[in-house]
Amino acid sequence: MDSSESYPSFYTFLIGAFFIHFCLLFFDFFFKSCSHYPYIYFLTNTGIQINSLRITWFTSFFNRQIQKWGTVRPRVQTAWFSAGMWVSVLIMPISVFLVIHTIFSMMRSSLQDEKFFQQTLLVVEPLVPGWNLPASDFGYYLLALFISSLLHELGHAMAAVREDVHLVGFSLTIFFVIPVVLTHLDQIDTLSSVRQLRIYCAGVWHNIFLALVTAVVATALPWFLFPFYDFGTGVQIENIIKDSSISGRGGLMVGDKITQLNDCPVHGSTSWQECLVLALHDSNRGFCIPDSFIREHDESVPAKHLSESVIECCSNNSPHHLCFEYVGSESEPLPLPQHSCLFARKVVELSSSTCLSASDCLPSLHCFRPSLENSTKLIRIYRAKGPVVLYLGGPSEIYNSVKTSDFISLYSFLPSSLPDALTKLCQFITIFSSGIAILNIIPCFYFDGQHIIRATLDIFLSSKVPVSSVRQAISLCVTILGTLLLIFYTITMLFTSV
Repeated sequence: MDSSESYPSFYTFLIGAFFIHFCLLFFDFFFKSCSHYPYIYFLTNTGIQINSLRITWFTSFFNRQIQKWGTVRPRVQTAWFSAGMWVSVLIMPISVFLVIHTIFSMMRSSLQDEKFFQQTLLVVEPLVPGWNLPASDFGYYLLALFISSLLHELGHAMAAVREDVHLVGFSLTIFFVIPVVLTHLDQIDTLSSVRQLRIYCAGVWHNIFLALVTAVVATALPWFLFPFYDFGTGVQIENIIKDSSISGRGGLMVGDKITQLNDCPVHGSTSWQECLVLALHDSNRGFCIPDSFIREHDESVPAKHLSESVIECCSNNSPHHLCFEYVGSESEPLPLPQHSCLFARKVVELSSSTCLSASDCLPSLHCFRPSLENSTKLIRIYRAKGPVVLYLGGPSEIYNSVKTSDFISLYSFLPSSLPDALTKLCQFITIFSSGIAILNIIPCFYFDGQHIIRATLDIFLSSKVPVSSVRQAISLCVTILGTLLLIFYTITMLFTSV
């Protein structure tokens, strides 16, 4: 379905969020300027701070629970975070390569070949609602970002507890509408470089693990839900836009299972789209029917040309009839009328096969093709239950009017939208979690990569560069280069996407 309908609600949500921020900032300034004690007391005890387009909530409520988790299977946790340390260090050069490769791909796409960037798989592209992300998916966007950020910071917190670092608390900041979770730690610099590295790499490690888990769940969800949902045998209608010509009497209904479109079998959303594309480019096909049916059901009136390619031979009192053109062979005389007005549904139900020429039919049958414009198709949509749906129009209208699901509910009380929502959420978490891991590991100021590269250089260069200040200078230079790389990446993305 066309996602353009969701844009008004998307912008309404953004305007509403801006209005809420404005009201909160106004009342915050008003009460603070008046030294309103109950309000100041409320902010102090709840840990809430209100700034321009930013709301922050700080809490230490979860500290005790995190500390309890940190005492469970300490050896396993130490091995877990040690593995994360090595994996994170190994993917740092890979992340840098991906960002550099993306920059060159975008530049080549803008200067030489516009399709090159779309055909390149190894790219790091930001997702922006309303630009390269449907506005209707904005809820998944925020939830996936929150979950990815939460698991990232939870990794830092649990690793810090294992290394006996004081956990100050957590903060949740809403930047306009974007949620970001932060872990507040103390006295990390007093630890050895290896112990620091375990803490700093834990967030990236958790993001990598989360991305792998959600990718597996999204892929294996059809097997997990098999007792309740069928998969791979068709598509189920989730929604039909209001007043669509595909719905109504004799049309599609929400909950219908589609198994075939014309002569193209439908196994899922991908094949459904492929069948619509095939119907769009396919020539108007005829139907093989016996001559006895023509003689018994022909209700034609004197034919008239509506255009060069369309002939009308049905009266206005026959809304369910179509004018069919006889497609005969050049070697035999014309045994039947050139044009016949026939009941379209009976023709489709009686026909054993479709045809483009007389040779496509059995000798006892004749090929009759509906007289239609090239852009108009007689489309047959077969359902698991109910008669075939006949649609006269363009395949693109069906695509824009109908929303389908790969999951077919086996019980009427189970909505097919539920597994679709879970799949989409897992896909977004996979994208965001892996994206956070790739970008956060790059040596850049205010990123985990800044601390990871410093601790890594301390470990590997301590014997060759014994002076600590020199190692810190090397780390600073690498961090400056990584920061410039991300700045250049951002600028390149902005200019090439305009």
